[in-house]
Amino acid sequence: HDSHNIHFACKIWGLRATDLNQGVVYGVLTEETGMDEMLINRLGYDGVFGTALNRFCIQAAVGHPLTVYGKGGQTRGFLDIRDTVRCVELAIANPADPGQFRVFNQ
Repeated sequence: HDSHNIHFACKIWGLRATDLNQGVVYGVLTEETGMDEMLINRLGYDGVFGTALNRFCIQAAVGHPLTVYGKGGQTRGFLDIRDTVRCVELAIANPADPGQFRVFNQ
C-alpha cells in the first residue's frame, strides 16, 4: 500500500520518487568495506529478518534444523550486496522526473 501512497503523492504534489524492490541480499563485501579488513565486521543473522543464506549457514554450523518458510518450495533470486549498492547508485545518478513515480525491481 505504501507504493500506491507514494505514487499518489507524486501525482498530486509533483514529487519524484524511486521505489527499489530488492530480493534477498547476501554478503557484506563492498568496494569500501574491502579497503580494510577492520571494516568487514558483521554477519547479518536473525531468525526472521536475516538473509536466508546467512541464516542457513549459521543453522548448519551449529547443527540446528534449517528453518524453511512455508513448504520450502519458494524460488527467489539472491542478490550480492554489491549489485544492490549499484542499483542505489544508478537510482541516485538518474533521478525520476518531477511528478514521476518509478519502480526498480531487482
